[in-house]
Amino acid sequence: MTVSVLLIAFAMGAAYSRAQSHDTAIAVGKPVVTQINCGESAGGGEPYNATITLLEFVRGAEAMERLQAASASNPAPKEGYEYILARIGFQMKPRGAPGDKTFDLGRPLQFSAFSEDMATEYETPSMVLPKPELKRRIAASEPAEGWIALEVKQGDKRPLMLFDPSSGSAWSRGKTHFFKLYQ
Repeated sequence: MTVSVLLIAFAMGAAYSRAQSHDTAIAVGKPVVTQINCGESAGGGEPYNATITLLEFVRGAEAMERLQAASASNPAPKEGYEYILARIGFQMKPRGAPGDKTFDLGRPLQFSAFSEDMATEYETPSMVLPKPELKRRIAASEPAEGWIALEVKQGDKRPLMLFDPSSGSAWSRGKTHFFKLYQ
């Protein structure tokens, strides 16, 4: 039984890695629509279309300057790493009635950075962000825009940002999406 579970997990991982690549990652400024279900329980969720756009990003010295301007207590990145600040646009629209649910943006693991080869998920730093920060609760049809901070290795030329819609008070989800943190 353990062998069959491992084979299923391997097959799912192989399919996932084929479906997500630099060729399918979303470029800066291009909106993507996914579906999220919000509600009190896994079976009672309401479907919403969520539009996510990576509006811009800054990296390295410029990101550190903006973080220092937000708070002098923000630490320097780990040795050999640098920060990326990403400005995200987000809006969800109900697909039916009543359409009155909320969604928590900026929760842990909702947005994370991956290495160029997609083999490493980088730790997400916790710090004071420039205003507006993305972390907040939004209602249906309420647009939101704000900054998040990520940390990547300095030599990583093509890192990716992952949006995972299952985080943030959504019970079931559309697919995850990768965004290009490079031009």
